[in-house]
Amino acid sequence: MSVRLSSFLPILFAVSTHICTAQTALMVAAAADLSPAEPLLQQTFEKTNPIRLRWVTGASATLAQQIAHAAPYDVFLSANAQFVDELAAKRKIEPLSVRAYAAGQVGLLWKDGKSHDINELTANWVRFVALPNPQLAPYGLAARQALEHAGIWKAVQPKVVYGENVRQALQLFESGNADAVLTSHSLLQGKPAQIIPAAWHDPIVQKAGIIAGTRNREAAQQFLDFLLSPAAQPILAKFGFGPAKGI
Repeated sequence: MSVRLSSFLPILFAVSTHICTAQTALMVAAAADLSPAEPLLQQTFEKTNPIRLRWVTGASATLAQQIAHAAPYDVFLSANAQFVDELAAKRKIEPLSVRAYAAGQVGLLWKDGKSHDINELTANWVRFVALPNPQLAPYGLAARQALEHAGIWKAVQPKVVYGENVRQALQLFESGNADAVLTSHSLLQGKPAQIIPAAWHDPIVQKAGIIAGTRNREAAQQFLDFLLSPAAQPILAKFGFGPAKGI
């Protein structure tokens, strides 16, 4: 039986389009505070989008430096709005793509698993306090501001040990090298952590943007739209982030 090739062209085109789209891999440079939420965000996004997410997680400052030097990412999710704004001003990130996607919260965890007044950080039994580096991580800056607000920074500063990012600060604590840790509350889910009042420090506004020159512009926009959607915002809230709306 003779069948004209033209009758197959719509089907071939549809199959070809699906294969190309399904093979799209999106490189997402993400702040370390997002690491607990990444698996669920990925699972939820990929259910309705034929796009694979590949995460590169680290300190926002480090990722921003890599992007400034043309690292091949598609999307940047920063814990520090300033880094995204600066990259957008330099056209390393598409300015019109920039969005606030969440607000961070600082958590405090003690080695005895109990809650204490923050002034207890000055007590003799607290030998070391782990913080993210304020020069690299906004949570470190916020933690220092909170300690300054409490009037104990000068007493606590000699005890401080720094991690490069929020996850490394927590690792210092978990390895027994610190008696208390102030870090992203998102990393302390399921632990007896205290939330530092947001009024004690500058807002931790988290922003996202699409990398200029990405070859996956449409997929990157799909992911940003998802991040601000009713599907993703409850996931971020579940892992200790405040809402993007109003920040």
